[in-house]
Amino acid sequence: MNAAARKHTARGVAAPRPRGSLDGVLIEAAMDLFAAYGYRGTSLARIARAAGVTKGALYWHFADKEDFFVAVAERVLEDWRVSLESREPATTRAEYEAEFIDRFKTAAKLNEHNPWVSRLLLIVSLESHKIGPRVLRMIRKQNLRGFAQLHDLVNRGKQLGALDPELDAEWAASQIFACYLGLATLWYLHGERFKPSRSLDRMARELLHQWKAA
Repeated sequence: MNAAARKHTARGVAAPRPRGSLDGVLIEAAMDLFAAYGYRGTSLARIARAAGVTKGALYWHFADKEDFFVAVAERVLEDWRVSLESREPATTRAEYEAEFIDRFKTAAKLNEHNPWVSRLLLIVSLESHKIGPRVLRMIRKQNLRGFAQLHDLVNRGKQLGALDPELDAEWAASQIFACYLGLATLWYLHGERFKPSRSLDRMARELLHQWKAA
């Protein structure tokens, strides 16, 4: 790493700047490579070749490989956040049931078109010993944010009379989270047999049935 990049990383005080068009090209290249080769198997030289720039040029945009991984994670997580939070919260039991199912449908669409969120979690889980604490903190923070959103989804269902008032919201949120990741993993391994749009829709309806209020 050049001296400027090392100094920037060591201080860690520079304010984030907006990503430019070349940054976007580099992020796209890094995204594909991380997905194909994992964190350890993706080098700065490989990213440079894929993006059609020199390795030295990378340091004008990103300090190191960890900086690339954080940029990729932030890009994908933000895309998912915007999509999942775009719907207005339900105000009636019927609206809630539709919202609950729609959330799973939206996750399925996002996963099929851009499955990077689940891939990020798998990469981090498998290669956590090779990834720096900055990345791990960011992924854990986003995980907890997603879990909190599911917790809120379950609690709103209880308040609207759609879900059993005795349902443990924290446990239910963990079941949703675990089931989603499990189905996503099966899809990566087996393809259409576990197509997310079909599997997640069925899971949403099963959970609504199991947890519904009397």
